[in-house]
Amino acid sequence: MSEIKVNTRFGELSINPSQVITFPGGIPGFEDCTRWKLLHEVDEQGEPVAGIVVHLQALDDGAVSLSLTDPGVFGVSCQLVLTDDEATTLKLEDPNDLLVLMTLSAREEARQQEGGMKLESMYVNIAAPILINTRSRIGMQKIVGRLSSAG
Repeated sequence: MSEIKVNTRFGELSINPSQVITFPGGIPGFEDCTRWKLLHEVDEQGEPVAGIVVHLQALDDGAVSLSLTDPGVFGVSCQLVLTDDEATTLKLEDPNDLLVLMTLSAREEARQQEGGMKLESMYVNIAAPILINTRSRIGMQKIVGRLSSAG
């Protein structure tokens, strides 16, 4: 199978189809985008580096990408309960295969700053985590109806 080529804000990307994450129902607001790729920061040699932010790039629309982070970066510890339908959608057999990420968005004043945005100027959406089965490469966004403190 040939590589998928997409023009993005990160430049033109060539994606191996085996790296595609499928969101069968899309993501709310981006229902037509069902094929995505997680992008990590890379060093000068093109090797991935550990970073706070990863990007979920839509392959069906190069203009769409979401900034994501591990909830632990913000000190958020969450226990999610998946419905049977959600587990079936994700083809989740082992809970250890589940990657949970939170979407980030910038405050308006941060978008207007020069020199890049700082983590302190970001909001994290804890009410709608992105869930990815790392084994089946299937994802979804779970809308959490009610949040409660684990403390």
